Amino acid sequence: MIMVSKILFSLLQFFTLFTITFGSTEEATALLKWKATFKNQNNSLLVSWKPSPDACNDWYRVVCFNGRVNRLNIRNASVFGTLYAFPFSSLPFLKYVDLSMNNLSGTIPPDIGNLTNLIYLDLSVNQISGTIPPQIGSLARIQALHVFENHLNGSILEEIGYLRITDMKHNNLSSTLPTTFSIGSALRSFNLHGNKLEGKIPKSLENWQRLEVLDLGDNLLNDTFPMWLGTLPELRVLSLRLNKLRGPIRTS
Repeated sequence: MIMVSKILFSLLQFFTLFTITFGSTEEATALLKWKATFKNQNNSLLVSWKPSPDACNDWYRVVCFNGRVNRLNIRNASVFGTLYAFPFSSLPFLKYVDLSMNNLSGTIPPDIGNLTNLIYLDLSVNQISGTIPPQIGSLARIQALHVFENHLNGSILEEIGYLRITDMKHNNLSSTLPTTFSIGSALRSFNLHGNKLEGKIPKSLENWQRLEVLDLGDNLLNDTFPMWLGTLPELRVLSLRLNKLRGPIRTS
């Protein structure tokens, strides 16, 4: 009986190791296909991205958990490319993605919705254009979205209110702010400075009871000054400058 248990345990170890190795190898292959689309494939910072039996330990700024790619941080890595060939569907365990401060262009593909475990996404300081795909709003676990200093346009997703940190400053976002931000939002920081937002500041922002930072400055908002924002118990930083606000401001 003891011998049978040892054999079963050894088989379990083997199949677990095989699954982990196969998983990380499959993910590495998918990332290499994405790298092959870069305009500068010989990027010196990503020279370690090559076929390897242990990509989890050998690859620059790739972190794994239980042999599966968990974090990808190639911030400021001089990448010239797009997200079209990014292997969204091949990285199901990815939780943290930082591709900021590169030269990524094109749009954000709807396939980003396949990153169902994603918690943190930073695409800031690139050349990304187009709209923010609604699939981002369906990512149930995402808490932080940084897409500032790109060329994004279109409207703001209502689902943004479910995040904790949203930074979309210095884009070309237009239209009006959604009017139905829901109660129970965990949002703490909301930055839309330097866009082309119009209309009024929706009173549904009162539902963001945990909000600490609100920056809607340098837009085209046209409204009376929203004194009701003073009822937000956690609000510490408020910027509404360079808009078309009118009316009195109470100091106490």
